[in-house]
Amino acid sequence: MIVLGLKCHSHDTGAAIISDESGELVVHAISEARLNRRKHSFAYPLMSISYCLDCLGLSSLDQVDLVCIDKHMETWPEQGSQFGYENALNRYQPRYDDNHRWNYLAEQSIDFSGTNVHWINHVDAHAASAYYASPFNEAAVLIAEGGTGIYHGTGGALTTIDRLGYLGNTYRNGKKLKRREDRFVNSSFLYDRVSELLGYDIFGAGQTMALAGYAHQFEIEDIFNPDPERFDDFIINHDKTVFGMREMEAYGGDDGDIVQSRLCNLARQAQQTLEEDILYLAWLARKKTRAKNLCLAGGAALNCIINRKIMESGLFRDVFIQPAASDEGIPLGCALSGYYSSGGEKKWHMAHAYLGRPLTEPDVTNLAETWQLEAHPTGPEEIAQLLASGTIIGRIAGASEYGPRALGNRSILADPRPADMKERLNHGIKHREGFRPFAPSCRADRPPEFFDTPANSPFMVVAGRVSASHRGIVPCVTHADGSCRVQTVAKDINPDYYAAIDAFGELTGVPLLVNTSFNDRDEPIVETYEDAVSCFLRTGLDALWMGGQLVVKTGATPKVDGKKILDETALRVERNYTDLIERLCDGETYIALATKLYEDEKENAESG
Repeated sequence: MIVLGLKCHSHDTGAAIISDESGELVVHAISEARLNRRKHSFAYPLMSISYCLDCLGLSSLDQVDLVCIDKHMETWPEQGSQFGYENALNRYQPRYDDNHRWNYLAEQSIDFSGTNVHWINHVDAHAASAYYASPFNEAAVLIAEGGTGIYHGTGGALTTIDRLGYLGNTYRNGKKLKRREDRFVNSSFLYDRVSELLGYDIFGAGQTMALAGYAHQFEIEDIFNPDPERFDDFIINHDKTVFGMREMEAYGGDDGDIVQSRLCNLARQAQQTLEEDILYLAWLARKKTRAKNLCLAGGAALNCIINRKIMESGLFRDVFIQPAASDEGIPLGCALSGYYSSGGEKKWHMAHAYLGRPLTEPDVTNLAETWQLEAHPTGPEEIAQLLASGTIIGRIAGASEYGPRALGNRSILADPRPADMKERLNHGIKHREGFRPFAPSCRADRPPEFFDTPANSPFMVVAGRVSASHRGIVPCVTHADGSCRVQTVAKDINPDYYAAIDAFGELTGVPLLVNTSFNDRDEPIVETYEDAVSCFLRTGLDALWMGGQLVVKTGATPKVDGKKILDETALRVERNYTDLIERLCDGETYIALATKLYEDEKENAESG
């Protein structure tokens, strides 16, 4: 059986594909943003669909047995469309690349005639992405984001206990309620509101969490009043909390001035309130399911501080956190839900996040010649020596990671010891806020003694702490409050990356590396060698480790116009989409609809 899972509406669209035809479950997944180079892309995921088909050597959608699509909102603008003709007619495009006209045309013309199509509730898809990827045969499942859900997984079955959100039916204690109950501000939306007050958009939760780590430097001051009566069983209502914040104005100053008492206290309160809410929901999940294991997904599951507190709460024996916990992981949940609900029997555990397609372009030399770069074969020992001398290296190898965390295959690597390394990375390469922390990667079988961290943390989603005696030794990976978000690397999972960490430890006595995502600000993590070279040429990166070769600039390497390179990439992407419409869509339907939209738009303009 081959199942394709899709997220087609709203942010972080993408695709996942699973097949049991080899006798075991083969899984690949990608977000559209990685391919079209538009961060948090809203585009209909034609590139991701093509990518997933190619992973299994499939030429068309007819070869897929089942397509499962995220029903992001249960109420649609019109029957048969998540986007709606009127929105397409008005070219509705509120943010990012949310082009409703193009999405509507792709949605209405994509050719699913040769396969079955099922729709999956958004919160259910999150739950499936967590439970069916876990190592457990029984577990409670907690989803906390724009929607909330508590589930009980047993064997191949996933039972809904509580669920609300996305205009879908509300369930309480396993029973569907007559009246939907999701017209309020939940815990995730409160956190988003605080992020907005700090000057960030809906994707600013990471900045809010990071800023909260500075609050201990200031006198405690409560900026808002969390409603103490917000809890109603699994429903948490922050309407009163947010209503009390209605007069607050968003911060409009410079990033460099944001570490100040009022703003750090605002972030601290948001973090503490979310911690209280999620720990309450975790307790409720334990109480209602009596399961000894917990699976987590949804945007709140990327909050590494909360994840650590759940682990330390004693509520559960073991916890599995799906690394693509945000909406990027929805396609995977759709595919897994469809597979197991259709009788699939092969068990799969997400032991690593490398679900992309392994790179097949063998000739790094051509890229090097094009840009007059120098390339030669390299290995972990040379990489370790370069890192120890202060070189900052972008690594691209093997299959890409699924989710928002770079885990060695699409990472920027650096020495954690220099006092100025954080500034070099933030200002010279990432071009982001100076208060943002960096994460360390270490060997799974020998984590540093000066770290207090879970022994198995392959996905970089659980907080650790650096002992006070070593915070000055590894300042780049030590946050203001002494915390760190550790990735443990297993030798059998990523041998070359493991070897580089090991060699660096032998050379310096510090057995860890700085690991941050391989991208510049406002762009997604790189996917291909071409993406890596583009980022290398546009930023302050010193070298690349790709295709087993070390790539560096030479005196002949041209100084590039970053905007020109990005514009050329955007043109290439548009050409790819044109080709994919021909490959995946019914051309007559697409052209007829596009013509009708153009004519109606022209008529409306002429009539005033």
